[in-house]
Amino acid sequence: MSVLHCRSLDLRIAGIRVVNKLDLAIRPGEFWGLLGPNGVGKTTLLKCLAGLLEPATGEILLESRAILQLPRKLLARHIGMLQQHTVYVFDASVMQTALTGRHPYLGYWEREGPDDLAMASAALSAVDLEGFADRSVTGLSGGEARRLAFASLLVQDPEIMLLDEPTNHLDLRHQVQIMGMIRQRTQEGPCSALAALHDINLAARYCSHVIMLFGDGDWCAGPADDMLSESSLERLFRCPVERLESPSGPRFHPLGI
Repeated sequence: MSVLHCRSLDLRIAGIRVVNKLDLAIRPGEFWGLLGPNGVGKTTLLKCLAGLLEPATGEILLESRAILQLPRKLLARHIGMLQQHTVYVFDASVMQTALTGRHPYLGYWEREGPDDLAMASAALSAVDLEGFADRSVTGLSGGEARRLAFASLLVQDPEIMLLDEPTNHLDLRHQVQIMGMIRQRTQEGPCSALAALHDINLAARYCSHVIMLFGDGDWCAGPADDMLSESSLERLFRCPVERLESPSGPRFHPLGI
């Protein structure tokens, strides 16, 4: 059971300070929502946590090991990332693409076996792409491509999922389906997740914890019930926010200016 831990992380990009002295531990069973306005650095933070960008100062640990010192193949067995945009340029089948999630577990020149194929088939079925296995990825709609990218992440089966706008291009049914699967994986297995989200109400409905990026390195983090309030969201998005109670918990709506 892996814990992803930031210690005094200072991260900048293009002259923008994303976080200043970020201390954060993402533990098994936790589903974190990453909230903030456009351009504040949510994608940059996710890439840094995945080991794709190096911070200015501080460190990121997987358990007690610095992720920048781990081999990429080994790291991919523990951490998986869903990028913000899903574009398939080269022709391949849906099944071939889903099976890329097994690459961290295969040796050189090793081919996928029956268990890998079964895992990919189950993942495609879980995202409503059953029967798409032989179709070309270049012919998929935006929503279908997004669901395939998530299926590939399921096939990778990482302990820690880093997701950049996982509901991007999805209709309402598939938004709640994907968010529900993420929450189920964190609740039922030794997994954790951090997802950059624009929909406050998806964070309120599904996330156990929230981190907010306010800009210029300012941040706060904690349990979702403590973090999500009219005052904090108004500060975050610089927009009046109204809180409404529902049977499944609080919901937030912007007020007209």
